[in-house]
Amino acid sequence: MNRRERLLVNKLMEALIYSQNLPELVNSTEGLLSQLVSADCLALCASKLGQPTREDWLVAKMPEVYFAHYAEWKKDDLIRDANMKQPNVVLRDTEIIARADLESSTVYRIGHGMGVPLEQVMSVYLTEAGWEGNGGFSAYRMKRQPFSNRERDILQHITPLLSKTIQKCRVFTERELMERLLENQPEGQKPAFLVMAAPTEEVKRTGPVADLIRKWFSPTECDASGMPHLILRRLAFLMSHASSLDTGTDCWDRLGEEETLRVTFIQLPRMDGQSYWQLRFQEVTHPLLTSWLKKMTPKEAEIANFLVQGLTDKEIAQKTDKELGTVKKQLGSIYDKLKDDGVDSRATFIARALLPRKKPD
Repeated sequence: MNRRERLLVNKLMEALIYSQNLPELVNSTEGLLSQLVSADCLALCASKLGQPTREDWLVAKMPEVYFAHYAEWKKDDLIRDANMKQPNVVLRDTEIIARADLESSTVYRIGHGMGVPLEQVMSVYLTEAGWEGNGGFSAYRMKRQPFSNRERDILQHITPLLSKTIQKCRVFTERELMERLLENQPEGQKPAFLVMAAPTEEVKRTGPVADLIRKWFSPTECDASGMPHLILRRLAFLMSHASSLDTGTDCWDRLGEEETLRVTFIQLPRMDGQSYWQLRFQEVTHPLLTSWLKKMTPKEAEIANFLVQGLTDKEIAQKTDKELGTVKKQLGSIYDKLKDDGVDSRATFIARALLPRKKPD
């Protein structure tokens, strides 16, 4: 390497050493990498936390939407297939695919369709011993000028540290995520939680969660992954309205005869450019509520169940297939039966009913 290249590589090495998450890695290295390999745009990927077969993509100087639906067309990514056969070895498109085949590929057509004509590519599939996930790096040119042997050799020189840095970033992020979870875990309780990055992207779960789901939900109430549809729909709603939440938390209850399953949704701070939610599962007993249900008719108990879940009068009417006036009349009967317990409205019913007492271990 000449003096300029050595200087850039030294700066790049320093940036890699100090990067602790993927967005920081891309921001601190994109300018240096672009100069070293004369690239018009760059793409870095790493497997998602808890999902080794799915990728997080970060791009520089190109539309993010390019990789937004990568899972749908990666089966046609001939460059990636060639890279995976030679992990940690930098390959250029000229060494992988004939020009005519490249121009007829899905990757090439998508780029041109988005106004990003990716004419040349040089990439490497990254992996490390003991690393459950994987990563990748690609440099692109928008003109027909193949990457040189020199540029390939420079990228090959930094590949080992680039691979270790991506692995380090994943470890740091997972460690930070676990610290956040412990902060939100009530003291003295057995941990039973899920971490979700999206309504369908599970990052982590603890053993008790599966047992609680099997206990409280029938197989028909769950999707193919075993997650209850009601929980996923609630999470999707909270994610789409996260900015309007007062505290970043929300509770959902399923009322049983003697106890209640409470799922607490907690919005965690963004990490590694990604938003995460913790779903904490807890069985609690409500002795006061249990005694109240014994005073009610079966129809009133059904309505009380929905009332505890926070449904409006109109929603209860829809759930029970009753007229709104009938629901209001039965609610009045419930409040009348519980007036000696200090209940005279929806607010006092919910406030007093859901004062939890932790179930004994």
